[in-house]
Amino acid sequence: MEVFLEQINIDLKRYSFLNKSLLLKIKDYAHSLKEEESCGLIIESDVVEFLPCKNLSEKKHVHFLIDNKILIENKVLCVYHSHVNSGPFPSEMDKLFSDELCIPFLIYSLSEDSFFVYENVGV
Repeated sequence: MEVFLEQINIDLKRYSFLNKSLLLKIKDYAHSLKEEESCGLIIESDVVEFLPCKNLSEKKHVHFLIDNKILIENKVLCVYHSHVNSGPFPSEMDKLFSDELCIPFLIYSLSEDSFFVYENVGV
């Protein structure tokens, strides 16, 4: 567990819903789609859960796109996506979308095996 926690660039007090079990599910999902950016939502219904989403982008290896209807229909705590060949830090486009949505972005880097949360201006 110590090694895993060292790979997480997240304030776990602020984002307590991002527990080890949830992060491992996300990590496994990213590795199942390792040639493209995986994406999904951390949602709150009766419990906090990871909702994998289909990447609708035409350039799945460098971008992700989630159906807006899914965003509207759920209580979204965080938008998740992976970076295939770069670190877990947000691109300018990631920052822009996160800021516009006023929802934090959780990013997992396949190449560096690490997580990062971008806390947007709306948080």
